[in-house]
Amino acid sequence: MLLLTSLLLASLLRLSFAAYSLQDDYSGSNFLNGFTFFTDTDPTAGYVDYVDGTSSGFFSQNGGTVKLSVDSTSKASGRGRKSVRLTSKASYNHALVVIDVGHMPANICGVWPAFWTTGPDWPSNGEIDIIEGVDKQSTNKMTLHTDPGCTMNGKDCQGNLGCSIDSGPYGANINSAGGAVYALEWTSDGMNIWGWSGGGAPSDATGDSPDPSGWGKPTGSFPSSSSCDVDKFFKNQQIVFDTTFCGVWAGDSWPSDAACSGLASTCQEYVQNNPAAFKDAYWTINSLKVYTNGAGSTSSSSTTGNTNTGNTNNGNTGNTDNNNNTPVQSQAVPENVATTVAAPVANPAPTRPAGGNRHGGGTWGGGGGGGGRVRPTKPRRKLRIRGRHMKQLVIETTSDHLDGQGQSMIIGEAVPALGEELPI
Repeated sequence: MLLLTSLLLASLLRLSFAAYSLQDDYSGSNFLNGFTFFTDTDPTAGYVDYVDGTSSGFFSQNGGTVKLSVDSTSKASGRGRKSVRLTSKASYNHALVVIDVGHMPANICGVWPAFWTTGPDWPSNGEIDIIEGVDKQSTNKMTLHTDPGCTMNGKDCQGNLGCSIDSGPYGANINSAGGAVYALEWTSDGMNIWGWSGGGAPSDATGDSPDPSGWGKPTGSFPSSSSCDVDKFFKNQQIVFDTTFCGVWAGDSWPSDAACSGLASTCQEYVQNNPAAFKDAYWTINSLKVYTNGAGSTSSSSTTGNTNTGNTNNGNTGNTDNNNNTPVQSQAVPENVATTVAAPVANPAPTRPAGGNRHGGGTWGGGGGGGGRVRPTKPRRKLRIRGRHMKQLVIETTSDHLDGQGQSMIIGEAVPALGEELPI
């Protein structure tokens, strides 16, 4: 009887700590309260002119749906084709991020869309690419980028190439299915990413109290281990949306991309002169929510509509663009590998050619944004982080004790304090 009672208690603990509660809801009219437009030169050397979406018309809201568009009617000039890039005001330490995407930029030559997170002083605080790809790529590429010293799934995660998993719905596959839900769970145990298209998401995934423990095997998993301590390499992540063109991935790979190189001699030439090709290069976002679980969560202030305001400001600093209050570091270019896909990918992501960088050296290499354009790296600037910082307790429910620090949860009767052994 004692054993049965103890097992039941352990099960209740697992369920209670696995369930999350809503921290920030960026859906609908809340979206612009929590994001700012980045309008500086593209850090990925793209042929793109990032503009303020509200004044340009490339941001719109219809009911609860947000749309992020690009210019698909005019020939491009100057910095490039007009588009939008947004960064969350809040930054996070551990979170469950769930996005319901109705439409994303389709598989179009020259297009490089991404939904990702990044920390200050790239890559020192890491980057997590949740949805990303280029050109005719048909499968999602999930990638981590870190400082030297992190190996995940047998791959070195440092710098531009990072460590990737090719799996999950992407581009036209999402659009033809009527949308997709992606979820990132980031804890001290690592990162798990799930992707479901065509209404396949669990019923609780976008609700008020999602429970990833019931979602089955992740689409991609990056476990923390002695070869990469997640809490060391990932901190203060801000959420980013962008759609750029060409640049150091889609542009540099253009000559070797059989599906695209026949359309024009360079990526820039094609993007500049074919506006109608980009009519489907837009995002529609049905909802975007960030959740926390357990004791010990802390955050700085946020301006979203549904927010827990009882947490503290950590006062972290990092890099920013002084005019936009958003980080200047960019999503890094992932490596063309498929670490968890058993079958060959129909249209894998083009491999970035060797040479060129986005943060070190003093130049951007290659013929990316068009014609071998070279520009200096941006100077580092200081940022006062404006947003949430969440540090949450991670419970190892499969062991015989709770490993962590914080307050214990009460479930009907007294529960051993964290760090003490369960009576099993």
